[in-house]
This record gives sequence, structure tokens and C-alpha cells, in this order.
Amino acid sequence: MTVTTRALAGGLCAALVGAAVALAVARSAAEQLTPEAPPAGGPARRPLPTTTLVVRVTDRGTPVGARVLLFAGSEPLRIGSLDLYGARQTTTACVLAPGVVGSWDGLILARGVAEIPVGSDDCTPGPAIPYGRYRVWVWRGIEYELWQGEVDLSAGRGPVELAAPLERAWTPYGTLAADLHVHAYASNDSGLPNRQRVVAQVAAGIQVIALSDHNASGDLDLDIAQLGLADVVASIASNELTSDLMHVGVYPVTVDADAPRGGSPSEEDIADATAQDVFALARRLGPTGIVQLNHPRLRSGALFDATEWDGHAWPPPFPLTFDAIEVVSGHTAFNASNDRRLDECVRDFYTLVDHGRLATPVGNSDTHDLNWILDGTARTYVFLDAPMIQPFDEAAFLAALRARRTVATSGPWLDVEIAPARDQPTAGPGQSIRATRGSAWVDVTVAQASFVHVDRLRIAVGGLAGRTIEVPPGARTFRWTGVIDVGAVDTWIGVTADGDTPIPSELTGTYFQQKLHVGVTPLAIAAPVLVDADGDGRWRRGDANVVRHVGHLELHVIGQRRAVSDFHAFEAAGAEQVLERFRVDGAYVRDVADVAAEEGVPASGVDRFEHDRRAAPQGPR
Repeated sequence: MTVTTRALAGGLCAALVGAAVALAVARSAAEQLTPEAPPAGGPARRPLPTTTLVVRVTDRGTPVGARVLLFAGSEPLRIGSLDLYGARQTTTACVLAPGVVGSWDGLILARGVAEIPVGSDDCTPGPAIPYGRYRVWVWRGIEYELWQGEVDLSAGRGPVELAAPLERAWTPYGTLAADLHVHAYASNDSGLPNRQRVVAQVAAGIQVIALSDHNASGDLDLDIAQLGLADVVASIASNELTSDLMHVGVYPVTVDADAPRGGSPSEEDIADATAQDVFALARRLGPTGIVQLNHPRLRSGALFDATEWDGHAWPPPFPLTFDAIEVVSGHTAFNASNDRRLDECVRDFYTLVDHGRLATPVGNSDTHDLNWILDGTARTYVFLDAPMIQPFDEAAFLAALRARRTVATSGPWLDVEIAPARDQPTAGPGQSIRATRGSAWVDVTVAQASFVHVDRLRIAVGGLAGRTIEVPPGARTFRWTGVIDVGAVDTWIGVTADGDTPIPSELTGTYFQQKLHVGVTPLAIAAPVLVDADGDGRWRRGDANVVRHVGHLELHVIGQRRAVSDFHAFEAAGAEQVLERFRVDGAYVRDVADVAAEEGVPASGVDRFEHDRRAAPQGPR
């Protein structure tokens, strides 16, 4: 067979056109995390780098994702440009090596190991890393200490190794770290490539991500799989319903890949909607999911501000049909002398609890870019019996969120254990105790990295005076134990840890300095522990009438909604299956039957149940 030169040229031309179209699609969707090869022909090739930065970031010898920030003098080395509103980086970060993003706030490593060119690359402006000597910061979110060192990246040095063994500041035993409100490519005020969002989340130590683009249903499953990161991070399909009045996260949602915005209502459909309409739409979008009220004190798109609620008046001027609430949100994670925004958010949340409105407190970054609010700046730790990513049990994760088994934080860790008396079995965040002697035993440990400065622990008791305990300056771990008065009527105990010194902006992002001239300040809040103070087996406060402590079974009765809460995510088709499972476990069958009969729970009304064992210890000692 004879192949002519013309035929070869035609075939080559067609191939090049096809490749160019494919590359254009990939680049327009911003989904590439591998540096592009230079085009054939055209301008001369760039010179080869004579120095390579060989990075290895580890946790007890195992490589882990992290951020690496190089300082030239006193200023961080900035890579790329600020392309959105002249202040935010969304589409100009540079892919320097597989799984490595060069950003305005440093190198972002998906796996913690990389070989990065120095002095010559395809970045704009370039080179991303000029030859020279640098101070180095390496960090991986708030659970680790900041690693500091120096590196000589002068020309002609060949491979230069940078080994950064990270030290854990604390370990959140029995939890998964989640950021359940993040934006990327489909948000009109973002455009960040989805894969870059995944890498940035992993580098911050986040394990569960809810992609919450404005009025767009989506997930990161494909991006995670293509990056080969399914062993360290999972995605939940989500949507942030965005109206002029409020923003509401919904997860999980069904994603229709063939429909505009993944099947979400459009911005025009929802812009002028009332709060009641937005919540109703959220329920239709995610009928079995979590409806999460986002940043209610942001001042814009913020329900509590828009309705002029003062955080005290009851009932508030809006529906209470949400399951979770952002108490610690990336854009409002600060307390300043003239604006105690975090304090406002805690006050609002405690008012809800005090009136029996039991929503789950969460913390999320609400990150839109790579520099204003960094990934994981605020986050939620969710307690699970089996906190695994591979396989990821989404049903169990959602059930734990519904059961309020959370600690939300912008920096410190809180281990909260509460018991009727010393040396008795304890309850953790979101659980309950029966304390009929007018007091409870509280055991709280706060742990923090050295760049986080907590000044105080606050223990709040519904309807009674709480207690504030000063944390010694410089303490990385501080424990307090003691007796707290709870009174004779059903109440709750809430614990927070906070401080007034901002966390370094290099670790949180530049939003606060640019917009508010403040910084992210540390706060952690544990979901309150409910106290059955009169010993009748129920928790009655405000609108709540919750049956508690039937053996290890908890049956929630709030309004007309009845369900048995679940950490193990055992699905029950009916009440008989609940009883049968507890018969197998040999636990509390008679009490379960009594409660089911007393409350008149039909088979269709029992959704889930729980055998509530203590998980691993919640924090360091």
C-alpha cells in the first residue's frame, strides 16, 4: 500500500485540529493539572531549568498534601495574577507539575511529593519561581504545626531536596474533616478549575467536600477519581441556592449532567424568592438531604441580617426549616473590637437551641478562589463510628450530621465530655445526659497549633449563668474539669473556645485584611449536649419534645417529624425491624417497644435507629 505525502499531511492536519479542539475544551473547562507540552513549531522553546525543587512533605513518614510558601525577603512569592475583581485568583494559577498548583498563596501539593522546575516554566508571568534563596513555610491546615526552613534555589544546582516532616498539633479522633460549602468553576463569582479546588482542599487536610456552586448542582467525584485522590477525599453532590435574601446549601442533590446547571433552578428563578420559598425549593431539590443555612450574618445574602433579627426575639421573622447552620463561616470568622461577628453567630445559634430548635452547628470556608479565603479556613469535624474515606459511607455521614455530632472550628480543637457526675459514662457533642441532681460533670480539652491563640473557654448553660475559664498564654493543650450547675428543668450545655489574636493571613487568606482590616480569629464550638434534668426520659424545651435515653436508643419527636437517630446508618423499613435489630444486639428491646408504642410511631415513621456506642477518644490528653 502506498501512502502519499499529501495523505500524510492531510491526516496530520486533521489530527492536529482534533487535538487542538480537545485541548481548547480542556483548557476552557480548566480541568488540566498536568503542564502542557510546548507546541510544535512557533516560538523557540523556553530554556530548560537548571534547578529543580524536590519536595517531600510527610506526616510520620507518609507523604501528605500540603501548601508550601516561599518568601523572597519579607514578602511571599506570588504565582500568577489576581484575575477577578483585581483582588482574587480564580483562573490564573499555574500547573507546575502533576498534582502541583502554583498560586498567589504558595505551591499547593496534592500528595506532598513533587519535582518543581525553578527559573523556567510556562507560567504567566514567569518564571513562577525565580532562581534565588528562600525562606519556606509548609503547612497542612489547622491540625499541624507550621514547618519553617530555608532553601537555596540558585541557578545550576540541579535537584534540591526540601524535606518537611510535619508535626501534629492535635488529632481529631473518630471524625472526618469536612468543608461543606465551597465554590469552583460553575459559580459566577469563581471560575476556579474543579481539580484545583480538590487539590487545595486535600492540601488543607479536608476529607469530605460539598461543591456548593451558586444555583448549580454538582460534585467532584470525577475530578477526585482522575486525580487519583479517592483514598484521601470524598465528595457530596451539593448546590447553594442563592437568592437576594439568603443562601442555602443542600446536599446531597441529584446532578443531571445533561441539564443546565446540573438540573438546578436558575438565578432568575430564585432571585426574588421568599425565605419560605427558598427552603421549600431546597427540600424539593434534596428531599432526603441536609438543608444548611449559610453565612446568616454576612450582611449580604444573609437571612438574619436581611430580616433584621436581633438574635434574641422569639419567634424570629423567618422559617426555621433548616437542618444545619453555619456558625463558623469563612467570611465571618472574626471577632474585632468593633465587630464581634463570631460572637453574634454563637449568640444566634444558642438562642435557637434555647427555644428547642435543634440545628447542627457547622463551619465551612465558603472559599471561591485561591487567595481570599483559603480552603479549610473554617471546617466541620463529624463524629462517626467508622470514619473512613475509602469506602465513604455517605448515609452514615449525613446521619451523624443530622444527629448534631459535630465540632465546628476556625483553628482550635475541642474535646467535650459531659456526665451526670464524675466517673460516670460521658456524652459528647450532640448527645444527651440524664442529670437529676442539679449539676453535671464537665471535662473539656482545647488543643491548638502554635499559630492559634485561644484565650478562653466558655461553658454556657441554657437559662443559667455559665462559666468562662481563661486559657494560659502559649498553651498548646489545656484541660478543664469541674461541676456545672444545670438546675431542675431540662437544659443544654454548650462549649466554645475562642481568642482575639488573628491567625496569620498567609494561612487563612487575604480577604479580611483587604475588606475588613481584621483577621481570622480562632473559635471552636461543639454541638450542645442536652440535659434531661427532671429525669422523665424526655428533653422538653421551647418547641422541642425529645424522647431521650431509652437504653442506647434515641427517639426524636419534634413537631410531626419522628425518626430514630442513627450513627451506624442501619436502614429500617419499619418499627418491627428496629426491634429485631436490637433483639440481635441483645439491648433494650423492652424499652424500645415501650417508647414506640407510647409515641405511636408507625412502621413508615421509623427511618433509622442507633446503637450509640462511645467512639474513640475525641481529642488528645
